[in-house]
Amino acid sequence: MYYRNDLPPIHILPDLAVFSSNLLFAGETMSMQRFFISIVALALLTSCAGNSEELSSEQKTTFQSNTPTSDPIPEPSSTSEPSPTTEPSPTTEVPKPESEGNLSESSESPKTVGCTSSGHSEPRRAEMLESHELWLGKLIGSSLEEGYKLLEGGSVPDGLMLNGKVHLWWVSATDHTIHHGVVDEDELEDLGPISVDGEIFSGMVDPDIVQFEDGSLGLTVLDGFDRPGSPGPICHLRSTDGQNFTTYSTVLDKEERFDPSLVIVQDQWWLAVGIPSEEDSLTEIYSGFDGQNFTYQSEVEGAVPDLSYFAGEFQLLTCSKSGMRSYSSSNGTDWNLDEIIPFRGCDPSRITGSDFFAYKVEQGGGREMEPPIPEGSGPN
Repeated sequence: MYYRNDLPPIHILPDLAVFSSNLLFAGETMSMQRFFISIVALALLTSCAGNSEELSSEQKTTFQSNTPTSDPIPEPSSTSEPSPTTEPSPTTEVPKPESEGNLSESSESPKTVGCTSSGHSEPRRAEMLESHELWLGKLIGSSLEEGYKLLEGGSVPDGLMLNGKVHLWWVSATDHTIHHGVVDEDELEDLGPISVDGEIFSGMVDPDIVQFEDGSLGLTVLDGFDRPGSPGPICHLRSTDGQNFTTYSTVLDKEERFDPSLVIVQDQWWLAVGIPSEEDSLTEIYSGFDGQNFTYQSEVEGAVPDLSYFAGEFQLLTCSKSGMRSYSSSNGTDWNLDEIIPFRGCDPSRITGSDFFAYKVEQGGGREMEPPIPEGSGPN
C-alpha cells in the first residue's frame, strides 16, 4: 500500500476497521438471510412434497373404499355411500309384497273360489248320463201323471212356460254342458248348449230357471263340477234369450251342497240346496237379497229339491228312498210334510206357470220307464 508522508495523518485504519466490520456484518446478515430463505424454501418444498404424498395416499384410500377392507372409510365419504335412488329399489321391491299379500289372503280364505273358470273344461261326452232320460208329466196336488219321455241322454231338468210353450234346461250326455230346448207338439227341440260369458264349456250342472218381472231369465247352477274334490260354488247367471248367459253372482259357497232351486218372493230370494247321503239326505233352506248374503233358515228330509211358490205358500219337493216328499210352508222357515208320493224318478221340477212336471229317470240300457210303483206292491 502506498503512503504519502507530506499529507496530514488520516485516521483511516479505525474507520476502515469499522467499515470492514460493518461490511462483514452486512455480509454475514445477507448470508444468514439467504440461509434462512433456503431453509424456509426447503421446508416449503418438503411440506409440499408431504402434502402431495398425503393427498395421493388419501386419493388412493378413497378409490379403494369400494373394496372390502378392515380400515375405516375416511370422512367425508358421501361419494362412496350408496345412492339414495338405489336403496331400496321400489320397482323391484313393490311387486313382491303385493304378490305375497295376495297369496296370503287367498290361503286364508276358507276354500272360497267364487264363480270363476276353476272347475271348467272342454265339452266332452258324459257316459254316466247316457242312461238318463228326461220325462214330462203333470203334478196336480199329490196326483202324478207319468207323462212321456222327451229325451235319452239328458239329466237334471228344469223349466218354465214362455210364450205358451215349455222351455227346458238340462245337462246333456253328448257334451256334458247345459242345453236349452223347447217342447213343441210333444217333441223336444234341442237348441244346443248355452254359453256363459261368451264361452261354452263343461263344468256347470243342476240348472234351475226363474223369470224376472222385466222378462229376463236367471239360471242358478252348481259350478266347478270338473274340479277335483267337492264342486261348487252355487252361481247365478242372467240372460235375455235363454241361450246366452252372463255371470251375475256367487249365491252360496259351501261344500257338499248340490241341486240348487231358487224362488223369489217379494224381492226376497229363497234357495234350497240338497245334501245327498246314503243314509239321511237333507235339504237346507236359505234366504237372501239380490243373489247375495244368503243365511240359513231351516232344513227338511230328502235331497235334490225343487222349490216353488204359488197359491200364497211355498212348495218343496225332495227325493228320498221312500218316494218324493211334498212339503208346504207359509213363511219359508217352518215346513209341513204333506205327502210322500211314490216315485221312481228323481230331480223333480215343477214347470212354473203350469201343471207340467219335468223329471229324470235312470234306466239301464235306455229302456222305457216302468209306471211308478205304489208303496207295498211289487212289479207285475
